[in-house]
Amino acid sequence: MKRFKINRVKWSLRAFSVTVLCALLASCTHTLTVSGRIPTPLIEPLPVSIGLIRPPEFSTHIHREKLPRGGGDWTIELGALQNAFFENLFDTVFQGVQPVDTLGCRAEDKSIAVGVRCSDGFVRLSLLEYAFLPPELSGLKFFSASTKYQLELMNADGAVLDTWVVVGYGKNEGGGFQPTDALNAASVEAIRDAGARVALEWPKRRNVQTWLDSVGVKNDPKPIM
Repeated sequence: MKRFKINRVKWSLRAFSVTVLCALLASCTHTLTVSGRIPTPLIEPLPVSIGLIRPPEFSTHIHREKLPRGGGDWTIELGALQNAFFENLFDTVFQGVQPVDTLGCRAEDKSIAVGVRCSDGFVRLSLLEYAFLPPELSGLKFFSASTKYQLELMNADGAVLDTWVVVGYGKNEGGGFQPTDALNAASVEAIRDAGARVALEWPKRRNVQTWLDSVGVKNDPKPIM
């Protein structure tokens, strides 16, 4: 009877250990679909039309990373929000935006809808990098996130006129929130920050202004490199 009780205690301890281990492993695995409302800047749209090109993975981008020192495994779905945000943003920056798959404006181009006039130019948008850092690794009291996008401006013939890399930053202290909630807020802020820079700084670039002049648009802001 005594031996039975001892074995029963051993099995209870083993079951408890397995339960704790499973809980620890679960707590180190984080899955996040970035979501939230990201308002676009209130600006006067440029009176031009563009063809907007994005790689297929732009709208489905998933960031996977295993952090050191017990930071856990992270799966972060970023594509849907950034895709919707930049579609809305470019609709604000330009009077006309046509999502396309290829350069050019020929009758055989299936990406150009019937009855839609040729664009004044093209913008190719891509995500170069997404990065984040939790408090456990940074030693700070907040989650931080950054996004790095590349914008390529091309004329109606497809010649590259300007290439610009823009970085957005965001952070959130979290407080009593779950880690995923804090990182979500930081990621949303990073996307919004990058978008604000595109809306306010990109049209001032010298090569962009030269292109606007070539299509008959007067853009007054002082050009920047």
